[in-house]
Amino acid sequence: MDDKIPLEEEFILPRDLSAMAKKFFVQTEKSLKQDGWFIKKGSTVTGVKVIASGEKIRDVKRLIGKYLLPNGDKTEAQDWYKCRGTAIITNGKEERLTEIHWYQCENIGKIEFKEKPRGDNHAT
Repeated sequence: MDDKIPLEEEFILPRDLSAMAKKFFVQTEKSLKQDGWFIKKGSTVTGVKVIASGEKIRDVKRLIGKYLLPNGDKTEAQDWYKCRGTAIITNGKEERLTEIHWYQCENIGKIEFKEKPRGDNHAT
C-alpha cells in the first residue's frame, strides 16, 4: 500500500486556522485597551467565534492602513477577522472572567484586544 496521499486528496485547511479555533492558550500577557488590564498569562481564551470578516468589519480600512505585512505590503480586507471570546483578565490586583474582542489577520496575528463593556461591569 502506498503511504503517500495523492495531490488531489490533500487536506485543505482554513486560510486562518487560529481564527476558527474554539480556544487558544495565552503564552504572554496581552494588553487590553483599558489602562492596566491584560489577559492573564497562562490562561485560555475560550468560546472563540468570528463575529465579522472582510468588508463587514467597520474598521477594516483603518486596519489595512495601520498594520502592514512583514514585507511592507498592505493586507486585503478579506484577510481580516473580528473575533470574540471569554478570558480571564487582570490588573495585577483583581481578576475577572469577561468577554473580549480583537482583530486578527493571517501573518500579522491577534491585535487590539479590548474588554466588551457590560452593564454589570465597572471597567471602562
